[in-house]
Amino acid sequence: MIDPEEQPEAEAPRAHQPDGTDSSAEWDAQIIDENMIPDGDAPEA
Repeated sequence: MIDPEEQPEAEAPRAHQPDGTDSSAEWDAQIIDENMIPDGDAPEA
């Protein structure tokens, strides 16, 4: 089992704004706003 504290940066959750601005630092700091879009969280069809 991988320790979450040792999770590789490439696999960590990332996010962006609708205009494409990177919000990864805010995501990591758990500063979330209503416009933030998590990368890799596509809705289930």
